[in-house]
Parts: sequence; structure tokens; C-alpha cells
Amino acid sequence: MRQTLKILVTAVAVLTIAGCVPGRSSPTAIPASPTTQPIEGTPTQAAAVQPSPTPSPVVTPKPSPTLVPTVTRRPPPTPTSEQVATLSPEVVTAMETIELEMEALRGLDENEPISRTLVSRQELGAYLDQQFLEDYTADEIEADVRVLAAFDFVEVGYDLRQVLLDVYSAEVLGLYEDDEDTLYVVTEGGFSLLNQLTFAHEYVHGLQDQHFDLDTFVDDDRLSDDQVLARMALVEGDASQAMSQYLMLHISDLTNQDLQELTEEADSSDGAALASAPAIIRETVLFPYTYGLEFVLALYEGGWRAVDAAFAQPPQSTEQILHPQKYLDGDEPQIIALPPLTDTLGSGWTLLESEVLGEFQTSLYLSQQVAQETVELASEGWDGDRYVVYTRDGTDVLVFATVWDTEADREEFVDAYRQYAEAKYRGVGHGTGEAEMRWEAPGEVTLLTWKGDRAFIVVAPDAATVDRVLGALDL
Repeated sequence: MRQTLKILVTAVAVLTIAGCVPGRSSPTAIPASPTTQPIEGTPTQAAAVQPSPTPSPVVTPKPSPTLVPTVTRRPPPTPTSEQVATLSPEVVTAMETIELEMEALRGLDENEPISRTLVSRQELGAYLDQQFLEDYTADEIEADVRVLAAFDFVEVGYDLRQVLLDVYSAEVLGLYEDDEDTLYVVTEGGFSLLNQLTFAHEYVHGLQDQHFDLDTFVDDDRLSDDQVLARMALVEGDASQAMSQYLMLHISDLTNQDLQELTEEADSSDGAALASAPAIIRETVLFPYTYGLEFVLALYEGGWRAVDAAFAQPPQSTEQILHPQKYLDGDEPQIIALPPLTDTLGSGWTLLESEVLGEFQTSLYLSQQVAQETVELASEGWDGDRYVVYTRDGTDVLVFATVWDTEADREEFVDAYRQYAEAKYRGVGHGTGEAEMRWEAPGEVTLLTWKGDRAFIVVAPDAATVDRVLGALDL
């Protein structure tokens, strides 16, 4: 869908913090609850880290991370004068020390001052609530829900606004606002070890912005949703890797109590808001942090110079993030075009969305009904897709066109989708041609057809509509 979790994906600052803590292996979304003292660090320690020289970046476009909604970006909450006054000299010194160390670690200089401040979770929640009211209209929410429902991710009428607000309010640890060159860290007081790691992560976003122009790099008006999510994976993986290096640089300075307190902070939330969200929201939010870090680690074999180069030649798909060698080999997705269907469908039908689902979200789609092992096999050969959703009077039509690396890969997808449809409709479909299957339920008919390395899915309210769409596809 055109609307996406742009703010959430750029603002859920430190999903990888828990994965950085010794003895922990998987990143978890966690809220801040400061208790520990700032890491003691000096510019001299940071200077011991030899940064890779960086090539001149080429400015490129910005994203709209996929089948998950977004709101228009507005200025973050403004700290009160009382808050500013509570930034003690010790906290300011700690921030400045982290900045010097992150510049040295990341190999990017701060070209101009990056503003930084602390805000409470209550203030952040109030800001987000107001932002949703002003910038995410009821019509936009309804459109997003209809597209999500077309892929069976949610039911029509799902309260998407509240779910997103719950996730935003509970999971955001910090954010960087590129329009204002300002980073924010959520805290209830003090400047804990968790706050410092969050600060280090967000500060790297500030450095990225100054060197690679994040607003242009993640331009959702010029990129597909899948490209947006891939670029966000590079941005977040970069910041997470730098943050991890910062923690490792100071690991010998930390006591067992420091690490225990960090672990307790990481475990202080059960992550209920994110865990209870639909998989399409939960997994899309996590993707830039988990798979993004793995992608950057693959690039980092060539040092930060190789990571910087990726901002000049960005990943083109989530396929390249999931399989870094495909990025290194220059394996880019095919572009698929679908014919306009307004005249084909008839009076009253309008185009709701035309987008790219991508390998990652295609796997989420299949995972709703199909075993993970089968899903991984079926989605790995992805080479491109395009979907469209048309709507009229509360009724929708979905067309999902896919292309695969080989006919064998296409066959794996076809087999997986057969399993998906059989589970969804609780019955075996009937073949209506050599390369065609159909499933029917009250008010819904699904067609699966294929030819060569391509497969097409059409979901419509009746067989006559499916046939009209099939004729327009000219297979």
C-alpha cells in the first residue's frame, strides 16, 4: 500500500540493543527506563578505532515501507524549558563524548551541529496521538485497511489507527527528525546506559543525513514500497552496527551490574503492543533492524567504505537485503507493468493502490497459511511483482502479478499458493485450464494462473469479474 510505517520504521530506535547485550541473541523492541550511569569514555579511546575512508556519496531517493501505513512527518515534540534546564552538565558531557566517539567509529564527521534533547514517554505519546489525528485521515486509514484485507492480513473494519498508535507509543526509544536536524531520546530522567545506546544510534542517523541526505534517500514518492523497505534496512542496519561497535568499545568499562541493569531494561517491557499487532505490521517494523543489520554486516567485510558505497548504489529490493550476495552480484528485480483495469471492470470501479509487495512481504503473505519451510523455498526465487487493488461500493479486486528467476522457482510458488488457497478455502481448487486453478466462496472467487516464469493471482467478488480481468491480462 502507498501508506506506510515510515515514522515508526525510522523512529523505533534500538530494536537491536537487546541483541548487543552479551548473552542475548535476538533483538527485541524495548522502552527506556533509565537507571545506570553514563558509559565513561574519552576521545582518546575513540581515536583508537580506525574509521574507513568514505567516498563522496551520490544522493538518491526515499521510501514508504510497504503494506504498512504511514503518516505525514511533522516536527517532533518540543521540549519544555524545564526539560532543557534539566540537562545536567554531566549529561551534556556524556552526549558530547558519544558524538566524538561515533564520528570516529563510523568514519563520518559532523558537518554542522545536530540538536539533541530528551523527552518523556508521555510527551511522545501525546505528540503521536495528535499527529495521527491531524495527518492520518479516516479515508487514508480505510484505504490502507482495504489493501491489507485484500491480502488477508486483516479484516475489513480493523482498527488500524489504534494498533499503530499503541505500537508507536510503546516501542519508540528515540527518533531523528531530518527536517530539523534534531535527535530525541525518550527517558523519564537521567541518562542511562540504554539512553546512551539509543543516543549513539540516533546520532548516526544524524551523520547519515548530513552525508547522504536521508530525506532524499528514502523518498517514497519516487520509490516502490519494496525499495523503501530495502533502503530503510541499510539505514537502520548501519546505525545498529555502529551502535554495537560503540557498546563493544566500552564493554570492558562496564561492570556486571551495568550489564544486568541494561538487560533488565531490555526485559522491562513484554512488547505486548508489537507482539499483538498483525504479522504484516510486526515483521515489517522489525525488518530494517534484524535483516538490515545482517545485510550491513555482509557489506562490512569491506569496512565502512563498502557501507558508504551502498548509499551511492542502494539495494533495490528486500530480496537483496535477505540475500546480500544478490546485491553484490547486481541481481536487480524485474519491473512488471499491469494494464489499467478501470474500463475492464466497468462503471464505478477506482484504483485504490498499485505497488510492489517484494520477496519479504510475499513470504509474509504465504506464511499466513503455509508452513515456513515451504514459504522460504517458494519465495527465494522472487524476481519482481506488481499488485493492484480496485474498489467499488465496499467490494475489492486484487491482481497480483509475479515473475520468478526460473520456471522451477515459479512452480515452487504455484505449489505454495495452492496450499495457501486450499487452507484458506478449506478445499481443493478446480482446474479450469492447463495452467489455471480456481477457488470459490460466497462473494469471492480466486484465480491462480501461470505461464513460463510468471504467475498471476486474481481475487474478485465473482467469476465474471475474474474472467474480465483475465482477458485484460492477455496471457
